Amino acid sequence: MDLVDYLRALRKHWILVVLSVLLGVGGGVGAYAVTPPVYRADSLLFVSMYDTGNATALMQGSMFTQQRVQSYTGVLTSPKVLDPVIDELGLNTTARALAGHVNSSAPVGTVLIEVTVDESSPQLAADVANAIAKHFGRAVSELEQATPDTLSPVRISVLRPAVVRSEPIAPDLLRMLALGVLGGAVLGTGLAVLREVLDTTVKTLTTITDQGAPALGAVPSGEGGQRPELVLEGSRSPQAEALRQIRTNLQFADVDHPPQVVVVTSALPGEGKSTTAVNLALTAATAGVRTILVEADLRLPKVSQYLGVEDSAGLTTVLAGRADLDDVLQPYGDTGLSVLACGPIPLNPAALLGSRHMSDLLARLRERADLVVIDSPPLLPVADAAALARQADGAIVVVKHAKTTREHLTRGLDRLRAVDARVLGGVLTMVPSKASEYSYAYEYGYGYQPAVPVDAEHVVLDR
Repeated sequence: MDLVDYLRALRKHWILVVLSVLLGVGGGVGAYAVTPPVYRADSLLFVSMYDTGNATALMQGSMFTQQRVQSYTGVLTSPKVLDPVIDELGLNTTARALAGHVNSSAPVGTVLIEVTVDESSPQLAADVANAIAKHFGRAVSELEQATPDTLSPVRISVLRPAVVRSEPIAPDLLRMLALGVLGGAVLGTGLAVLREVLDTTVKTLTTITDQGAPALGAVPSGEGGQRPELVLEGSRSPQAEALRQIRTNLQFADVDHPPQVVVVTSALPGEGKSTTAVNLALTAATAGVRTILVEADLRLPKVSQYLGVEDSAGLTTVLAGRADLDDVLQPYGDTGLSVLACGPIPLNPAALLGSRHMSDLLARLRERADLVVIDSPPLLPVADAAALARQADGAIVVVKHAKTTREHLTRGLDRLRAVDARVLGGVLTMVPSKASEYSYAYEYGYGYQPAVPVDAEHVVLDR
């Protein structure tokens, strides 16, 4: 994925990102509510040598203390200092545990030591800091004694004793909220990208072209996400405009030898192949092209139901020699479209569609029409569509937005290529009207409605 893909994923799953940020804010507030307050007290100590009245000794003593003061910071958190503090204050803890609440620092080049103590009580923090300062001086005196009978040359003075501070240093509400927002944003972004990576469905025409098939166009869904309606003459809906563009692209698929017999199929059922076949045939017919629509899905025929034509006789009766082609071709209104219904469903559809009689019938249909659109079964469940596509001028593969997977599309195209069938291109159906890749064309007037409504019945197609 490149940067554009990441931005697209964030835009698509922005609700997930927002919910994650809100969850992070809630987690920050919850952590603030359950975290006990921490209070800090600090004291400042001064390390010096006893004045002997000798300037040289004084200078040497100053250098001595500067060298030793860094070591003294480690003495502050040793049991030699903390054990007496625990005994004096009656604390129920150990020197190791108390050392975790104590910090000391000594700026380089100085003889100052700053002691900080963090505790759950402001009074306890001040008491511990002051007790440490007191017992630290005693511990240093013992450590620096040359002999038991001599005094230590080092003196520890308290410059600033610890005082009680009622304001806690932690938890910090703003800091926890900031961490919650940051964590939520990272989580939401990760989930959005993960969903996009794990989602293998086809959502763009680019995915179709990546599989080696030309992209003929995309058909948006109807209002409220409904399936496209029947495209009738004069319609200016986004669906009608998209189908006209697909018909135009199909004409330019091969300028020298434009496809005349076209099979419309899909990888799996329910991806809109019958809808696309019917509307493509209607679009061509209403544009003045002699068009015949053949209902060759002998497994689950739907074209007759969509158009409301008689299906008791049709393709199968012609192939069986029980009816003549001219007797079963049905005109659809005044659109100029002729429909060859499926007829009785046979027991062996694949053998019937791949027979020599089917090839002869296609030759006869070429003489009667400029464009023959064949609605065929899906590619993966059965072999009917591949057999038909080999006899036709090519196949259009219909892909349903956010349902057809890249794997199914690849396998379907491989089925066609395995029989040397020509792939004319892919059509992406049921594209959400707000999809950024496709909405721009309709936002700038291409999907306008005519001032005078078209007097035609709208039939919603469900397949």
